Amino acid sequence: MLGAIGLKSIRVALTLMIQGERSKDRATILGLTSIGHFINDGNMWLIPGIILPVLNQMGVNYAIIGLLSALYAAISAIASPLVPLSIRWLGGHMRAMALGMFLWAFAIGLTSIGFLIHDLYLVYISVVLAGVGAAYYHPIGSALLSATYGGTAGSALGINGAFGSLGRTLYPLIGSVLVFAGAVSAVFNLWILALVTFIVGLVVLLYGIYIFDVNAYERKNKGDPPSNSRALKASIMLIALLFLITLLRNTAGQGIQTFLGIYINKVLGIKLSVTYGEVLSVLLASAIVGQPVLGWLSDKVGRRLIASLSTFAFAILFIAFIYTGNLIFAFFAILFVLSNFPLIMAVLGDLFPREQVSWATSIVWNGAVTGGNVLGSLITGLLAQYYVPIYGEIGALEHALLIVLILAFISGALWIAVPKPPKRTKVPLFG
Repeated sequence: MLGAIGLKSIRVALTLMIQGERSKDRATILGLTSIGHFINDGNMWLIPGIILPVLNQMGVNYAIIGLLSALYAAISAIASPLVPLSIRWLGGHMRAMALGMFLWAFAIGLTSIGFLIHDLYLVYISVVLAGVGAAYYHPIGSALLSATYGGTAGSALGINGAFGSLGRTLYPLIGSVLVFAGAVSAVFNLWILALVTFIVGLVVLLYGIYIFDVNAYERKNKGDPPSNSRALKASIMLIALLFLITLLRNTAGQGIQTFLGIYINKVLGIKLSVTYGEVLSVLLASAIVGQPVLGWLSDKVGRRLIASLSTFAFAILFIAFIYTGNLIFAFFAILFVLSNFPLIMAVLGDLFPREQVSWATSIVWNGAVTGGNVLGSLITGLLAQYYVPIYGEIGALEHALLIVLILAFISGALWIAVPKPPKRTKVPLFG
């Protein structure tokens, strides 16, 4: 009797100990992935926020800047298959996440060297290579949290997403302090951010090797569309419409984001300084409140309506910003352009059967969003450069942005053709 009680007590103690270790691992993984998200999304905004405006000030024209941004987006998409391969090769998600951080550190470090020795071709190469590093974090971070937290991953993903938004907001300011705080621009100081990225990557790698990692796994359900030909035909027609809506909207949005820093500097006359970083950070902070607000509104009045109205609002407000120079218009325009995408993902979840959602989401994410990122940067840059001899550098950029915003109006109007979803689900608060 006493022996049975003793064995039961030992089992309970061991269970509590295991649960405690798992809880500790979960908290640590949430912490590391959140820091990683902060740095990854922050690094992503170093390119349009710091590097591209500096290149423009050094005489690099709009066409090359647009091409660089387009190549960055294209390389990121092309490198996507390397992510699952890296997980399998390295034997775990944490280790693959560390590899992504090391790639970012290398790209930013190479940028610093390029500016230090005044070799702009080295900077061009580093910007394009940054696309490889950018491909890693998001699929790995969400997979780590989903595998670690299981059915309670929603709140963890929300916390993690908030850190990503915070990194996107603060890095332009941090970069401005490092680069523009002195009397002379010192872009090579970006090596400090490369070092921080490397150190965090090293911590993640060591944790994954010596303490805990989520092993590589094969997906059992590929999410293929059903074989029913009628259902498949209807699904293809619908996904084609949503693909076009997203492609047009993202083309306009990426054109704005690529040249936002240059516009603030060149058109508004805010010189590249700490003040410039403060302005850009405040504009990007709009998405922190924008995503939950639009999500709440979509639950109340419908996804399609809010997705359409937010697209129109983004275009109208940015046009108002161009004509008035009032940063309040820019703040709300950026709020809508950065906060709309989770709505599109939620619409896909509402419109498609469960077995088709991953298929539809993959097409929209890998095709329309990536295609929009490439086209937006490229078209805006080429248009701006084309208009330089006619309107001058300032007028050319304004005309280019006004033209790409036409695509946002078309995208917003096309939502009228999207059928009413048969159900509703909650919108994720953070993209």
